[in-house]
Amino acid sequence: TSQAVLKKVKEAVPATAVFANTGLRVANVAAQLAASDGAVVGTTFKKDGYIWNDVDEARVKEFMAAARAARG
Repeated sequence: TSQAVLKKVKEAVPATAVFANTGLRVANVAAQLAASDGAVVGTTFKKDGYIWNDVDEARVKEFMAAARAARG
């Protein structure tokens, strides 16, 4: 989700929770969370980033560490 779109939606409905829903990665989680209230994460947590693979615990830990750092 474009950070600009997330910001625009949040400005339009400031009392409503806005979630980033697609394309979240370790590299962009800080920017996405800066423009939203939360995120829906799927493929990023999967082994090799493939939707039908099992969840990869190391990928989850890495992403969540970046998300926590972004939220301060």
